[in-house]
Amino acid sequence: MKKTLLLTLVMWLIGLGGTNAQCREYIEAIAESELEPYVLDGNFESPILKEGESVEFYRTFMSGLSYKIDVYGMDMFFKEITISEVEKKDNGKHVVKNVLFKNFGKDTEDQIVTTSAGESLPLNGLNFFEFTPDRTMELQIKVKIVPFEGGGGLKLEGCLGVLYGFSNN
Repeated sequence: MKKTLLLTLVMWLIGLGGTNAQCREYIEAIAESELEPYVLDGNFESPILKEGESVEFYRTFMSGLSYKIDVYGMDMFFKEITISEVEKKDNGKHVVKNVLFKNFGKDTEDQIVTTSAGESLPLNGLNFFEFTPDRTMELQIKVKIVPFEGGGGLKLEGCLGVLYGFSNN
């Protein structure tokens, strides 16, 4: 009985690692085309999230380059994305100084964004942010997966990718 339980636990843990690896491979495979004309900087995030969960990452961006942060995957869900400039305090905690991008809420409903490719897109629901910082800054990228209404209590999960691209232009 103990051997069966141990074997089941080991197989379950191997399966979890396989899921994360598959998610990472999938995001890495689509990164180049998703970021175009920006170039993947070699780093990206690929968490597996459930409805209602959120995740946040911190990255430093240098002046003199143009960047694209692209949140990809889990297309069946609305993703609330907030990108903020943060400052690290002496106690190690990050404090938000300025919100640079937010794709949800009443103030985004009628706003239009012009991309680097010249496309005009509605800000509400937009899954990427293009910017050129005038100074080096640390940003917090926060993503929340909004649950389906009337989902019957099921919590679906999926692979999310947060891609970082840059350009010298």
